Amino acid sequence: MDEAIRLRNASMVIGLSGWVNAGEVSTLSVGYLVEKLEARPLGEIASEPFHAYQLQRPLVSIEGGLVRAYEPPSNKLYYWRDEKGERGLVLLIGVEPHLDWPGYARAVLEAAEAVGVRRIYTLGGYIGGVSHTSEPVITGSASGRELLGELRRTGVELTTYQGPTGVYSEVLWQGRARGIGVVSLWGAVPPYVQGPYPKVAHRLLRTVVSLTGVEVDLTEVERRADALDARLDAEAESNPELRQLISGLESEYRASRAKLSYTV
Repeated sequence: MDEAIRLRNASMVIGLSGWVNAGEVSTLSVGYLVEKLEARPLGEIASEPFHAYQLQRPLVSIEGGLVRAYEPPSNKLYYWRDEKGERGLVLLIGVEPHLDWPGYARAVLEAAEAVGVRRIYTLGGYIGGVSHTSEPVITGSASGRELLGELRRTGVELTTYQGPTGVYSEVLWQGRARGIGVVSLWGAVPPYVQGPYPKVAHRLLRTVVSLTGVEVDLTEVERRADALDARLDAEAESNPELRQLISGLESEYRASRAKLSYTV
C-alpha cells in the first residue's frame, strides 16, 4: 500500500465489476462513496496473479502512433477518516478475479487488517424477477451469527441459497476463519434495465450508511434513480411489450411476497 495508516472503528466496503455487478450497482455504489467522501488513494492489489487478460483485456491508448497509456484491470484502495479521527472507511473498487480466488481474498483481508478494519461489506447486484416500480429489497449474509441481528435491524432480508457463487463467498469464508466480520449485501436489478441502475445503488448505500454510521449525502444518486424511473415509465407507456413485462414482474413479485434471496 502507498501509505502506512491505521484507522479507528474502520470498515471496508468492496465494489467489483464482473459477475457481481448487474446494473453496475456494486461499482456505482463504492465509486459514489469515493467521490462524496473525497477518499484518498491508499494503494492497489496487484492484478497480475488474479486476472486472465484473455478474458478481460487491458485497455491501450495510442495517438499518432505513440502509446500514451496502458491500463490492465485494477483493484484500487482508498481511505477516509472523519475530522476527529474516530471513524474510518477503506473503499475497494476492482474487478472480480478470474484466477486464485483464495489468494485474492487473502490479499483483501490482509489489506483490511493492516489498516485496522473491523468489518467488511461486499456489495453486489444480480438480475432478478423485479420491476423498477417495486421498492428494492436488500438481501444479505454474514460470516458470523452475531451479525445477523444487525442486518435485521436495518431491514436486510437474510439469504437462503445453495448454488454457484462469486468471489464474495471466498471473502466471507476466509473472514470467518480469521475472525473478521464480513457482510455481503445484494440487490435485484430488473431484467429490462440497460446500463447503471441507481435505484438499487441508492438502497445499498442507505444500508451501508446505516450499518457503518458514516454520514454521506445520497441526494444525487436518489435523483438519478428518480430520473431513470421516470424514463422507464415513459418508455412503458409507448411500448406494450415492456408494459406487459413489467406487469408480469409486478404480479410475480407480489406472489412471492418479496422474498428475494441470492448468493454472495
